[in-house]
Amino acid sequence: MLKQFFSVVMTLICMLSIMACQPSLSASTSGQVDAEDYDAFWIWGNISSAPYLAKAKELYILQGEFRLDRRTHQPQHLYQGVSVLNIPHQKVWLVFRNHHLNWSKNEIDIISKRIRQWEKKGNYLQGIQIDFDAKTQNLHAYALFLAQLRQQLPAKYKLSITGLMDWSNMQDAKTLLLFRNNINEMIIQTYQGSTTIPNYEAYLHKISKLNLPYKIGVVQRGEWYPKLNFKEDPNFQGYVVFLLRNSPTP
Repeated sequence: MLKQFFSVVMTLICMLSIMACQPSLSASTSGQVDAEDYDAFWIWGNISSAPYLAKAKELYILQGEFRLDRRTHQPQHLYQGVSVLNIPHQKVWLVFRNHHLNWSKNEIDIISKRIRQWEKKGNYLQGIQIDFDAKTQNLHAYALFLAQLRQQLPAKYKLSITGLMDWSNMQDAKTLLLFRNNINEMIIQTYQGSTTIPNYEAYLHKISKLNLPYKIGVVQRGEWYPKLNFKEDPNFQGYVVFLLRNSPTP
């Protein structure tokens, strides 16, 4: 009887040791995204100051939107997000929402001007991010657009894009090659609005098969308790939290 007792105890100790050695499945362990546990954020509007922003390593900051005018169908740029900040101790990505692929020199000039304004303040720019919700069947056209943009963007600036979870079904080899050759990262959005999309793990477990450098975008206070260990994937580069505008100030 005593022998069986010690056997059970040793088994439990071994199990606990194994669990302790396993890497964290995500930065949050409560089942909900807590911004305090992360160090990279999307800033889409005026966000109340918080300690986690001061210690953030990377910030993705909305700067505007490219769309077609509803009446004239002519391209237009709408300034959005926050104005130029002075945050030289953090890596900055300038984010541009996009609604069409028929860009001209004007869009590139607007981006270049905005880059200069941020750098003039002493900021360290990683590059730009394009936020475009391409349907999976239209990804080849989007990949061609990104290849042209990469040629027009100075080589010292990286190119990031957001991605939909449906893109995990991308199979066309030519499209995938264009993405691999022209983007530095893809951030998969696991949320819609302020809510985590149900069944997100079913999509995310296929992302590694794309062989693209990726991060996972999560929404502040959204559900997040995945069983998948993304840190074992060499293409996984971390998490980015979309901050909600009504976030309370700590």
